Amino acid sequence: MRDYVTGERFQIVQCPRCGFGLTDPVPLSMDRYYPPRYRRFNALAAFVLRRLYLRRVDRWHARLPRAGRALELGSGTGWMLRALRERGWLAVGSERTVTAAAAARDAAGAPMFVGDLSAIRDEPLLDLVIMFHVLEHLADPQAVLAAVARRVKPGGTLILGIPNIASWQSRFAGRSWMHLEVPRHLCHFSPDAIERALGASGFRMTRIDFQSFEHDPFGWVQSTLDRLGFEQSLLVKLLARMQDRHSDVLTTLVAALLAIPLGVVGLVLALASWRAGAGAVMEVWATRQERSAG
Repeated sequence: MRDYVTGERFQIVQCPRCGFGLTDPVPLSMDRYYPPRYRRFNALAAFVLRRLYLRRVDRWHARLPRAGRALELGSGTGWMLRALRERGWLAVGSERTVTAAAAARDAAGAPMFVGDLSAIRDEPLLDLVIMFHVLEHLADPQAVLAAVARRVKPGGTLILGIPNIASWQSRFAGRSWMHLEVPRHLCHFSPDAIERALGASGFRMTRIDFQSFEHDPFGWVQSTLDRLGFEQSLLVKLLARMQDRHSDVLTTLVAALLAIPLGVVGLVLALASWRAGAGAVMEVWATRQERSAG
């Protein structure tokens, strides 16, 4: 499959038993695969996403027992981090680069650090860790989950948002599935694979939900257009105002018009897949297990 940013080709090596997949090869540096406007959407798309993200945080807050110390790994826009702080959480965030961390800090009004968990004391201090569409970007997710577990209090919560490679959408789109996102997504999880990874790290998976108005219906639209032969990730490029588009005006207009009926069909398919436990995106909750006395 081809990276829509650089045009380079990658493959996914997948376990036939649990469904876990790895992107191959793993680039030595990821910098060139993240364009300047990566996930920086236009005003309308940003407004819709922000409302949906805040709605998700409200649902989290209603399920969590109380506010405490929280860490959001990969804060992105900073919207979720700000929402957590406004709801009483003592929350900090992280990002992979200084530029991204500064943008998230300004949006969230919260302390940020750059890099991995080595910046956080290796002690069980946290009540909540959020990794919303972060785990799939990591070359060694098992090591990171273990590092997170060492920093979460027994009984504390980890919330993950990750694509589901076993979803209806993935099976339909195959190599054209939008959420493969190679090579930015270095690993690919099924429900079985993430439960195994959490268990091996000291967590117990307590809840899995597939409802994602943010990512699932749009994924049907973009993946279908890719399968039909339109420029790869054309709608993503339009929404992010990326300039390196190759399609002419007519082709772009046709894709935009097709997106309307495809969006209706995609919403119906998304709703059905959620009920079937086969949605394109998983929200996974896990609890840090009590540490044994030995």
